[in-house]
Amino acid sequence: MIRIFSSLLIVLLSQGTSLLALDITAQGGSVIIAPGKAQIGDKVITVTQAATLAIAPAPVLSVTHEALTLSVDKPVGYAKGTKLRACNARDVNAAGSFVPGSLEIRRTKDGEPLKLDEDYLVDEVWGLVGLGPKSQVTAKDPVFASYRHSLLRMDTVQVSLEGKASLKQGEPHISAPVPPDADSGNVAVAHVFVNYRDTEAKQDQIYLITETSAQAVTGSTPGRLTKTLAKLKAGQPVTIVCWGDSVTAGGNASKPELRYVDVFSAGLRTRFPQSKINVENISVGGSNSRQWLSPEQFSYRGLKGAENPARIENVLAAKPDLVTIEFVNDAGLTPEKVEAQYSEILERLKPTGAEIVLITPHFTMLKMMGFKTMREAEKRPYVLGLRAFAEKHHLALADASAPWEHLAKEGLPYLTLLHNTINHPDDRGHLLFAEELWKCFP
Repeated sequence: MIRIFSSLLIVLLSQGTSLLALDITAQGGSVIIAPGKAQIGDKVITVTQAATLAIAPAPVLSVTHEALTLSVDKPVGYAKGTKLRACNARDVNAAGSFVPGSLEIRRTKDGEPLKLDEDYLVDEVWGLVGLGPKSQVTAKDPVFASYRHSLLRMDTVQVSLEGKASLKQGEPHISAPVPPDADSGNVAVAHVFVNYRDTEAKQDQIYLITETSAQAVTGSTPGRLTKTLAKLKAGQPVTIVCWGDSVTAGGNASKPELRYVDVFSAGLRTRFPQSKINVENISVGGSNSRQWLSPEQFSYRGLKGAENPARIENVLAAKPDLVTIEFVNDAGLTPEKVEAQYSEILERLKPTGAEIVLITPHFTMLKMMGFKTMREAEKRPYVLGLRAFAEKHHLALADASAPWEHLAKEGLPYLTLLHNTINHPDDRGHLLFAEELWKCFP
């Protein structure tokens, strides 16, 4: 039988006219790297001999007799139903971790299995369960679930100084695997993304490293925060409000000091130790800017008056010198609506005299982005509109979207930086926000 496979060829132009190329091919349970050269940043890496590198299957783990009760809510999507705990990625279950068809639920550990679609329902994408239409049990009755779930992994293809290629296997993770660093004397040239339940290497999951993070070109704007920067340099006190949604609140940072707001403020204090910098995080998970501007018309979770935390008055009351604005939940806005809505934001903030930094949002799950792959360029109308709005009104821009777009060139599928597999970045993702904000303070 002839095995047919495709080859992923990344071609780089050197400073001269010669072509530098690496050819890495997925074949069965291995990747094959051919002799050749590649340039990553200022380094030229040479592979002197072909190598076949075995890729281990994705880990699949078993859970036996997990005690739970079945939700009265029909399990649809990530928000409703009882979570199968081994699939949990901190605040929600990881999309795709649950192994379809693997679930058995019993009233007792050694009892007969309950019937799917009668006694219980399951969302096999999100690993959530609930009561069925003809259930023998109620929402108060304990039951025992046995099932399988899978983990993700990132492996590193590395090349030694002698030109020998080898593979370094990464640590599995429920949603945000980190590829291992190359061993001493080696250079990482690619990462292999092992998706849930994968048993073979796949061509589109080989991510060659073609550029370093330092080569990412972003639209962040130095030089537009003259008043705030002058105060910082003069050692005067400065109040900064970081205004936004769950990402600004810290969604899926592993600890408070690794939220982008805290990383950003720590960096500013290190650079300007003589200035008293007060950073207030005024954010509400799940909110969008329209709710803050018109809370009575577009209330947050039905809350009214002072009970509603998503009110722009809370930002104004802080009397900020600077306001940073991050709303990935505004991502459905067209450029025309960005112009109208953000012009209203400028008017509402004008009495404070505060300078403003607009933050373009990070990348989210493929469906939300309108993507089919993790290698596509930014195309969300909101982001394009926000960049244009910042330029038109001469506002500072922290272009966080751009380094997320660049991740594929660094050998990283961007979804592996989403800890909840939807829209919350891990610690690495939060750092990307802080780095773009720092660029506004040359």
